[in-house]
Amino acid sequence: MTEEVGIFLASEGFQRSGTCFRKRLPGVPVRWRICFQKRRSSTVECISFTAEVVVEWKRRPAWYEDFEPQSTWYGGAGGRIGLLMPEKNDVWWIVESETTVESLSAEFNAVLSSCVLPFFKRFQSEKDIENYLRGYADGKMRWNYGHTITMLEFDLQDKKAKLEINKRIKRIRFLGRIHFAPQALTDAKIQRVLNAYGYGEPLPQSASWWKFWA
Repeated sequence: MTEEVGIFLASEGFQRSGTCFRKRLPGVPVRWRICFQKRRSSTVECISFTAEVVVEWKRRPAWYEDFEPQSTWYGGAGGRIGLLMPEKNDVWWIVESETTVESLSAEFNAVLSSCVLPFFKRFQSEKDIENYLRGYADGKMRWNYGHTITMLEFDLQDKKAKLEINKRIKRIRFLGRIHFAPQALTDAKIQRVLNAYGYGEPLPQSASWWKFWA
């Protein structure tokens, strides 16, 4: 089945490496990636798999610590393939003894054609990735801890006022608490982002929950 999918993706300019398929866009630091993932509970008799669909760029998140591996490419947008399908659910395919290569690869390739490739084609530049991330800041990613730290980077990039920077920092701290991240760890991430953008103001004092919501 991977071979059949590879033939289809090769026609779209993707190259295979193991269980991943990648396409580097010419002239811009953007890459499209599709990687198969097998469920850990899979057996010889029954294999369950899905795929990660990711648009990559070369921006290393400023909040990464030094010990985190240096890479050429970093995830910018995307996620599990099922979230790109109309139902927006996590989808896993099942391979059993009666499963045929033809039917399974045809079904998967149809999803690639109708959902994955149109998603990829929205991202032709780094600016497209950035606009995508910004667009979710007040929507479904509003409660995402990591995404809010990314938005702090954009705030600093945009040279926003100190009041707006402090507001974002308070939001990150709040999300850190509800995600059970130690405040010292959260503040260290924030400080790395501030340092990366040369922001010399000290961190605001941590406020209580009711002050954040007031």
